Amino acid sequence: MNRITPLLLLIICMALPGFVQAQTAQIIGTVIDSTSKSPVVGAYVAVTKTTPDAKPEYVTTDVNGKFAITVTQETYRVKISYLSYKDSQKTVHVAGNVQDAGTFLLTEAVANLNEVKVIGAVTPMEQKGDTTQFNAAAFKTNPDATTEDLIQKMPGITVTNGTVTAHGETVNRVLVDGKPFFGDDAALTLKSLPAEIVDKIEVFDKLSDQAQFTGFDDGSGQKTINIVTKSNRKVGQFGKVFAGYGLDDRYQAGGNVSFFDKNQRISIIGLTNNINQQNFSSQDLLGVSGNSGGGNRGGGGSAGNFLVGQQSGLTGTNSFGLNYANKFGEKVDVTGSYFFNRTSNNNFQTTNEDYYGKQLYKETNNSGSTNINHRLNFRVEYAIDKKNMLIFTPRLSFQNNQSGTLKNGLTNLGDGTPLNSTDIDRSSKNNGYNFTNDLLFRHAFEKKGRTLSFNFNTQINDKDGSGKLYSKNLYFSNLEVPGDTIDQRSYTSSNAVVLGGNFVYTEPISSTGQLQFNYGLTVSNSNSDKETYNNTRIDEEAYTQLDTLLSNSFDNRYTTNRAGLSYRYRKNNWSANLGMDFQNTGLYSEQLSPVMGKVDQSFTNFLPNLMVTYRSKEGTQFRTFFRSSTNQPSISQLQNVVDNSNPLSLTAGNPDLKQEYRSNLNMRYSIAGANRPFSLNAMIFLTQINNAIVNSTFIAQELTTLPSGIVLEKGAKLTAPINVDGSWNARTLITYGKPVSKIKLNVNLTSGFNYVRSPGMINNIANFSNTYTYSQGVVLSSNVSENLDFTASYSGNYNVVRNSIQPNLNNNYYTSSISARVNWIFGKGFVVASDINNQSYRGLGAGFNQNFTLWNASVGKKFLKNNAGELKLTVFDILKQNNSIARNVTETYVQDVTSRVLTQYAMLTFTYTLRNFGKMPTRNNSERRREGFDGQGGFPGGGRGPGGPGSF
Repeated sequence: MNRITPLLLLIICMALPGFVQAQTAQIIGTVIDSTSKSPVVGAYVAVTKTTPDAKPEYVTTDVNGKFAITVTQETYRVKISYLSYKDSQKTVHVAGNVQDAGTFLLTEAVANLNEVKVIGAVTPMEQKGDTTQFNAAAFKTNPDATTEDLIQKMPGITVTNGTVTAHGETVNRVLVDGKPFFGDDAALTLKSLPAEIVDKIEVFDKLSDQAQFTGFDDGSGQKTINIVTKSNRKVGQFGKVFAGYGLDDRYQAGGNVSFFDKNQRISIIGLTNNINQQNFSSQDLLGVSGNSGGGNRGGGGSAGNFLVGQQSGLTGTNSFGLNYANKFGEKVDVTGSYFFNRTSNNNFQTTNEDYYGKQLYKETNNSGSTNINHRLNFRVEYAIDKKNMLIFTPRLSFQNNQSGTLKNGLTNLGDGTPLNSTDIDRSSKNNGYNFTNDLLFRHAFEKKGRTLSFNFNTQINDKDGSGKLYSKNLYFSNLEVPGDTIDQRSYTSSNAVVLGGNFVYTEPISSTGQLQFNYGLTVSNSNSDKETYNNTRIDEEAYTQLDTLLSNSFDNRYTTNRAGLSYRYRKNNWSANLGMDFQNTGLYSEQLSPVMGKVDQSFTNFLPNLMVTYRSKEGTQFRTFFRSSTNQPSISQLQNVVDNSNPLSLTAGNPDLKQEYRSNLNMRYSIAGANRPFSLNAMIFLTQINNAIVNSTFIAQELTTLPSGIVLEKGAKLTAPINVDGSWNARTLITYGKPVSKIKLNVNLTSGFNYVRSPGMINNIANFSNTYTYSQGVVLSSNVSENLDFTASYSGNYNVVRNSIQPNLNNNYYTSSISARVNWIFGKGFVVASDINNQSYRGLGAGFNQNFTLWNASVGKKFLKNNAGELKLTVFDILKQNNSIARNVTETYVQDVTSRVLTQYAMLTFTYTLRNFGKMPTRNNSERRREGFDGQGGFPGGGRGPGGPGSF
C-alpha cells in the first residue's frame, strides 16, 4: 500500500493542471478534399493569435480529418497546410467553450508538367511529432537502386548483413503506405521495391493496434519504417528479372514484379542462387525458441538451426513469395502474403574459447544443413461503422530442417596440457509449425477520448525431431578409463498453447487529461519430452536401451494476471504518460520422468511506466521513457535434462529458475526541421535486470559424478542457467547529418559508447564480465546526379574487456571497416560499378588478427528501349582475400570464430527492368497511409501514429 500511495498522489498532482484548464476553450474543425470530399489525414493546422508577434501552435488532423486545439477566448487565424494542396485559412473568434471553425476545403495544387519551377532545396529530414521523416528527393540514387540503397544514405540508418538499424535500434517492421508487405520481413521489402517509387521514408516507434487506438503506450511497440510511395507511382507495373552464370558453376536468377492499381497491390518475387544471396530476414523459428533440453540456455534459449537468414559458410537459396493488398469499399482492408524458402548451407568453422584462464577449448566443425520454410501472413481490418472496428491477424509457418556435423574438439589447461578430446558425428531431423492469431475489437464512444477495446490472442506451436550421435572421446588424465564411445539416438517432442486476453478502457477527465484502466489474463501450457536410447550392439544398430540420465518428460504452465491504471496529459508542446501495473504470475512445472518432481512458484510485481515528451514547432524533440517488465524462463531453460551433443561441453536446464525483472530507461533528443541545415539525434539506453537468467559453468577439475548420475571427466564442462543480479547495459549514440551542397555530398557522422556488465558463474565463483565499446563512424554519400552514385564510409570499434576472475586476462581489441562504392552510368548506357571493403582486427587471439580487403567490380551495357536491358560482367573478390572472423564475449568465456567464405568467381548477368506507370490517381485521403483506427479525433483517443504528433 505504501508503494501505491505516492503514485496516486502523483497522478492527482498531474491531473490538477487539466482541471484548472477546464475553463479554457477549444477550436475544432474538419479538413476535406474539395474534389473527393474525403477527409485529409495528417494535415498541419497552425493556430495563431491576431496580435503582433504571436507564435503559432500546431496540431494535425486525425483519420477523420478532424482537429481540436486548446486556446483562450480570443481571435485567431487558422491556417491549414498539406503537401500538394493549396493552403486554406480562416479567422476565428472564440467566444464560448467550443468554437467550431467549420469545414476547410483543400484544393490540389496542380503542377504544369511542361514547366519546371525550382522553389528551393528539398529538406532532407524533418521531425513530425514522434516520426522522423526523410524526403527521398534529397538523396540521389541510380535508376536501378533499391529502397535499401536509398535508406543507407539517410542519417542514422544502417543496413548490416540484412539487419536494418535506425537511430541505434533494430527495425522490426517495414510498411508500404502503412500496410504490411510480406509480413514483418524488413529485408524482403527493402530489396524488392525500387528507390524511384519512394516519396518519403518515415521512421517511428509503431505502437500495437490497441495502444495506437488508446494513445497509451503498452510497451509492445516496434521500431518501424514506413515507405510512402509517390502519387504518380500508385498505378502501374514495375520490377525486374535477372539471370546469370559464372565460373565454378556459380549461378543466380530471380526477380520481382509488382502490379499497383490504387488500393489493389500484387507483388511476386523469386530467387535462386548459390552465391550466398538471400532476400529475407532472420525469422520463423520452428515451434518454440530453443531445442528441448539443449543449446545455450542462458538469456532466453537458443534458436539453433531454425534461424532463417544470413548464415556463414556457403549457402544456396531457392525462394518464392506472393504479397496481396486491397481495400474493398470503405470498410474492409485486406493484406496477405505467402513466402517459401529453401536454403542449403555448408560451412567449416574454427573456434577458440578461453574460459578466463582456467582452460582453453579448440574446435573444428564441418557442417551442412537444409532448411525448408512456408510462411503465411494475413490481416483484415473491418470498419463496422465510424465507432467500431475489428482487426484479425493470423500467421502460420511450417518448417523442416535436416543437419549434419563432423566435429573435432580439444581441451587444454592454461599451460597447454591436454585434458580431453572428442570426434563427433551428429545428425538431426526436425519439423514443426507455429500458429499465432490476434483478434482486436475497438469501440469509440460519442464522448471524445472515451474508448473501449478487447484483444484476444492465441499461439500454438508444435515440434518433433530426431537425432543421431556417434562420438569417440579420449580422457588423457584418466588412466583407468582413457576413453569411451557414445552411440545414441534421441527423439524430441515439444508443444505449447498460449491463450491471452486484454481489456482497455479510456476516459477523458479534462480537456488535457485522460485515464486508462486495463486488465489482462494470459495462460500458457507447454510440454517437452526427450528420449535417448543407447546402441546395445557393436556390430549393428540396436537402439533399445533407454538412457534415463539423458531422458525427460516435462510440463510447464504460466498464469499471469495484470491490472493497471495510467494517466495521460497533453497540452501544447508537452505530453506525459504515467502508469502502474500490478502483476501476479504463477509458474507451475512438473517433471513426469524419469523421476517425479514439482515446482510451484508465485511472483508479484509492481510495474511502473513513465513517458514525457516535448516537441517544439521548430522540429526539436526530447523524450524520456521508462518501463519495467518481467521475462519468464523458457521451457528449454526449465527442463532438467542433459544435452550431450558435445560430450566435452554438456548443457542442462534448471527447474528452479525465477522470472527476470527488467527496468528500461530511454532518452532521446533530436533536432530536425525545414529551417535547419542539419539533423541531430542523441540517445541514451539503459537496461538493468534483477534475477537475470545467465549461464553457470562447472568445469571438472577431476573425475566428477554429478548428483544426477552424469559423469564429468576432468576438463569437461556442464552449463546450466541460473538467476543472478547485477546485469547492466548502457548505450549512448549520437548521429549528425548534413548535406553539403557546394560539393554535393551528404555527410553522416556517428559516435557511440556501449557498456555491458554480464554476470555469470564459473565453478561457483561469480564472474562479472565488463565490456566497454567506443565506436565512431562517418559516411559520405553522393548527391551529384542519378548517373553517378558513390558512398565512402568508415566505422571503428575499440573494445575493452575486463573480468573479475582473472584480471591478468583482461583484453583490448580493435575492429574497423573502411568501404567505398561507386556506380557510374556514362555514354550510351555504359555502366561501371565497384565496391571495396577493408576489414581489420587487432588484439584477438593468435591467428585471428587479420587485415583483408574484399574488392568486387563490374562493367555493363544498357540497351533496349528506355535502357530496360542490361548485360553485366561481375568479378567477386578480385584480390582473393575474403575472410570471416567474429569475437563473442560472454560471462563465462571469450570466443573467436573463423568461418568458410565464398571465394573468387566471375559471372555474366542479364537484367530486364520493367517500368510501366499509369496516370496518377485522384487523391483520396480516406485511403489511409497508416495502419490504425483512431478514436474520436479531437481528443486524446487515436494514439500516436507516424507522420504527426497524434490527435491529442
